[in-house]
Amino acid sequence: MSPEEATGKLGAGALSVLVLESGDEPAAVASRIHEFDAIVLRFPVFSDGRGFSTARLLRDRLGYRGEIRAEGHFLLDQIPLMLRVGFSSFAVTHGPTIARLQKGDLPAIALFTQPAWGEEKKAGERAWTRRAG
Repeated sequence: MSPEEATGKLGAGALSVLVLESGDEPAAVASRIHEFDAIVLRFPVFSDGRGFSTARLLRDRLGYRGEIRAEGHFLLDQIPLMLRVGFSSFAVTHGPTIARLQKGDLPAIALFTQPAWGEEKKAGERAWTRRAG
């Protein structure tokens, strides 16, 4: 989908929105990425994890700081991991998931094996990142 085709509405106000399907390459629009108020990453099935990688690429390599929204099929227990790679909002349609989120019942994950986007432990605080000196 071209940036021109992707401009539309997200939420209540008119915004410039880029919609990326699973497997779309964000590098194809890298030169214009900061023109968008939001980027929607679609998940066709909950087992398709390419959106996780795309969100991380948008944040780390392309420096995108706007809203990244997950849309489509994903599970409640994937949301904490989505937050770690840079998602900032979620279009949830699954009733039981909505109910648990409204209660603040987000699954907690105590141990992570990969660094996160954004605020994270400093280098050297994870045993596997320490270097012999």
